[in-house]
Amino acid sequence: MTSDVSEPSISYDRRTHVVEGPFDGPRYVFRAVLISCALLVAVVAVGVSPLAVYAVSEEEIRAAEQDRIELERQAEEEKILLEATRALESDLRLQLKDIDQQLQEAAAQLRDVEQEIQAVELEVFDINESIETLNRRLARETETLSRRVRALYKAGRTTMLETVLSSSSFADALERAASLERALAQDLEEIGVLIESRREIQLRTAEHTMSMARLEQVRDDKVAIEANITRQIDAKKALILEARQDEAAIEQDIKAFEAEAQVVSNRIAILRDIRSRELAELERQRERAAMLEKAKIAAEALAQGMKKSYVWPLWGIITTEYGGCNFAQCPHIGIDIAEDFLQPIVAANDGVVLFSGLIVPGRPEASYGMTVIIAHSRTEETLYAHLDNLTAPPVVKAGDYVLRGQVIGYNGVTGWTSGPHLHFEYRVNGRPENPRNVLP
Repeated sequence: MTSDVSEPSISYDRRTHVVEGPFDGPRYVFRAVLISCALLVAVVAVGVSPLAVYAVSEEEIRAAEQDRIELERQAEEEKILLEATRALESDLRLQLKDIDQQLQEAAAQLRDVEQEIQAVELEVFDINESIETLNRRLARETETLSRRVRALYKAGRTTMLETVLSSSSFADALERAASLERALAQDLEEIGVLIESRREIQLRTAEHTMSMARLEQVRDDKVAIEANITRQIDAKKALILEARQDEAAIEQDIKAFEAEAQVVSNRIAILRDIRSRELAELERQRERAAMLEKAKIAAEALAQGMKKSYVWPLWGIITTEYGGCNFAQCPHIGIDIAEDFLQPIVAANDGVVLFSGLIVPGRPEASYGMTVIIAHSRTEETLYAHLDNLTAPPVVKAGDYVLRGQVIGYNGVTGWTSGPHLHFEYRVNGRPENPRNVLP
């Protein structure tokens, strides 16, 4: 069926995809576009759920902050303890240094003691040698004296008077008396020497005993000094080792506290980021709600005035009217407009694109084929079917704002069709109505 509407003069701008003709004035179009865009935002936002409850609360962030502060406090306490332990270790090292100095002094003292021991040992050796010499001398003198005593004993108890009387002359008597006196004096002298030798042996023996006792005491002092120094060194080394172990444990605790504090800090940063995005989203929702409310008021005021502001999406030959029949649909719920392949198709009115794509995904030959659906108000929609999908697919996508006369796609042969044409529908509250009710 051929339309009885004459084809007006149309100009098409391929850069902006807008078709202009005698049906619109620039001021009216601009004003209608602004109002329609706000209206379409309201249409898209219909059914939006209430503002979401915060996923992250201020209490949770404050609790995480308290955890971080507590961990940092514990880490600081551990650092103070670490400094105290290091100071203790430093003090112990100083003490150990003093002990080393004492050890050096003790070593010098030990060297003196060892020298003294050597001197005493030499002295003891000399005493032993002297005692042995005296004993040998005493033995010789004792033997000599014993021989004399034995000789006298054998000679009998001859008195000096008898010796004198038995002399042949007075001179001989005097000589014998003098000899006896000399022998007696010599014997007495030897006896005195013998007594003195025994006394010297006794003195040297006493000195030997004292030297040996002093030697043992010096050796005991040496052992005590060495043991005391060793004990102090071992004790200080044990304290230093314990301090080092404490330092290692404290450093591990500090690292653990700092690592946990870092984890908490990262969590706080994440929570704050989430909260920031939530607040931003809340603000966007508030702004959107205010905009929707304004759009709703404007849309309600202009809804009736926009009823007759539609334009033809494609100028061509009407092959099937609304309510007629064709091979694909009976009764027909739209208007079929035949035109050459890839002729531009424009939006019949301002609106937002609800759908742009194959009506049956993956099957361009099925049903309406490549289709665009535009919402013009909360109740009005238009549908454009059988658009091209290969050479010139639709230039709009879902969510785009379009103006009346803006190119949305190109005439094609997708879906159930016998040739290039546009299937155009007009729906109110989802029910198809005759597009001629709103077309000029």
